[in-house]
Amino acid sequence: MLIYLVDDDQEDQEIFDMALCDSGVKAKLLCFNDADAVLSQINSSPVKPDYIFLDLNMPKINGLECLQMFVNNSITALSKVIIYSTSSNEKDIKETMALGAHNYLVKPVNFKVLVESIKKLLKAS
Repeated sequence: MLIYLVDDDQEDQEIFDMALCDSGVKAKLLCFNDADAVLSQINSSPVKPDYIFLDLNMPKINGLECLQMFVNNSITALSKVIIYSTSSNEKDIKETMALGAHNYLVKPVNFKVLVESIKKLLKAS
């Protein structure tokens, strides 16, 4: 399984990586700091990720704009996009799901909750 994480926060990338390892799910994780980097990787690589975890709050191109680019380029048909954000705002959740996100995960403050959330999301598919 191949997973992309798009998040401009290095610490959040490291925590996600540790949680993925602790989840027991066998997967390769590639992290990207912004939408430009992940779109470049997707367009240049013949191998598409199984999942893309996408932060909403990023500079330059935010997660909502990036999700729209994924939809426009049919990436959501090839990869499951899961919004991974600190925002629990119902408007954000509804808007991203309506745009084509496959799921929405609010960044938990508890590491064990993150591990269990990742395990549940990835094993459910």
